[in-house]
Amino acid sequence: MSTLAMSSAQEKEDPFAALDGRKASVITEEGAITTVDSLKDADEALSFLENHPRAIEIAEEGAAILEDPVQLKKLVRKIDLTIAPLLAAVYFLQFLDKTTLSYTAVMGIRTDTHLKGQDYSDLSMLFYIGFLAAEFPTQYLAQHLSRLGVYLGVNIMIWGLILGFHAACTTFAGLSIVRTLLGVFESCVAPILVLIIAMWYKKEEQGRRVSWFYVCNSLTQIFGGFLAYGVSFANTKFASWRIFYIAIGALTMVVGLLVAIYLPDSPVKAKRFTDAEKVAALMRVKDNQSGTQNSRLKRGQVFETFKDIRVWLVCLATLLSSIPNGGLSNFSSILLTTFGYTSQQALILNTPSGAIGACCVLLVGYLSDKWRDRSVVMLICILPTILGAGLMIGLDPNGIPKNKAGLLAASFLTGTFGAAFMLLLAWNASNIAGHSKKVTTNAMTLVAFCLGNILGTQTFQAKQAPGYISGKISIIATLSALCFVVVLLRLYNDWLNRKNQRALAVKSEEEKHILKEKMAFADQTDRNNVFFVYTH
Repeated sequence: MSTLAMSSAQEKEDPFAALDGRKASVITEEGAITTVDSLKDADEALSFLENHPRAIEIAEEGAAILEDPVQLKKLVRKIDLTIAPLLAAVYFLQFLDKTTLSYTAVMGIRTDTHLKGQDYSDLSMLFYIGFLAAEFPTQYLAQHLSRLGVYLGVNIMIWGLILGFHAACTTFAGLSIVRTLLGVFESCVAPILVLIIAMWYKKEEQGRRVSWFYVCNSLTQIFGGFLAYGVSFANTKFASWRIFYIAIGALTMVVGLLVAIYLPDSPVKAKRFTDAEKVAALMRVKDNQSGTQNSRLKRGQVFETFKDIRVWLVCLATLLSSIPNGGLSNFSSILLTTFGYTSQQALILNTPSGAIGACCVLLVGYLSDKWRDRSVVMLICILPTILGAGLMIGLDPNGIPKNKAGLLAASFLTGTFGAAFMLLLAWNASNIAGHSKKVTTNAMTLVAFCLGNILGTQTFQAKQAPGYISGKISIIATLSALCFVVVLLRLYNDWLNRKNQRALAVKSEEEKHILKEKMAFADQTDRNNVFFVYTH
């Protein structure tokens, strides 16, 4: 009897036997091949499927959902409605909470707390110092707990409380403490969101889904701009910027509670999904070859991450995209005042830039999935920002605006590059396998994000006001270098795919069929899986 026939016989008794890498899958000259030693080493999905008391029944029900286009569409819609609104709310508040300093900069916080010289830039930087210090510990703690929804929700509620504490600050020292703590508790967000997207969606769906929450960065500019503009007219003894912090902090705590209650930790632990729907959700993304999660920190995967050139290239790309972000996210309102607009006008004029950024992110996410191409789309969204920064220098070389309308248009153009980081997150969701490797890669990416933002806040020097020439030049230089790294990443991803294809060419069809099934939930890394396909 052939190995494939034996596998079919086993499936009649155990419908998920084909996925169980503990069992010898293929006999070769080297002996029997197994892809995982125990369920503890495998993805949690395999444990759920193999240990389920109604395995045969839920396998049939799950298969029926996948085979019926109507039921399948209903399942995907249920996943979207369960996941997307909560992820969007989290990212909306994270970016809003992080950039509240930019809005309050023109609402009186600098005067009321006696900020001088580089104090404002240093406060922007301290957020990322806290973020940087906490990134690896918070990600490994989240992996160990394997309760991503609860862990994320608790962190959100804590940072909402810290945001409210900003209103009580009267000195640079007080603001330094709360800004650093804000970074500590916000550090878990993006990596967890990327892990969740990778668990629930096919690779060709991930770019658009990441764009659904990342677009909130841009929507925040619109909402925050209008809110700050309205609050700036408040005529009370209590400073308007203090009201702003209390209001946003309270909203954040409410959303954190909703996330802790309603966001599923993983497909296996999704309480509002039936077991058949869980099976269908898992089988739907099986060909991603990246699984869902494993609570054990595997040293081998961690070491592989640090040796993977691809990961370092993604980190470099993230660093280069984050330097302009660190400057523009904290100095956008101030830059508008240097163009000749009043402080209140600067608040409201941030909103069109947010609208442009939102449209760009959604379009980029859609095109990257439709074309199945992240790199070309990334280049398209970077170029307008390079042009915008060039116009800022040309039309305002020494802090003396030559063309007020032209500078405003240039400011709007700088809203497009944010989509590049969104695609880097989508790349991580699509191109990394092995849960410990995914966690480590996401942490490294966010460390690079922090370092870039820290450097970005320092490119805008108070002594260069109002021209801020070094900040504008840094945008052009870093984004130009980013274009080169993106092309390099594309070429390397294609080379890895060709390498895997050559390895598969020497295997029989029977061997490929069996091994591919067993690798799906074996929690193996992408570099140890010849069936893994990298998106470029």
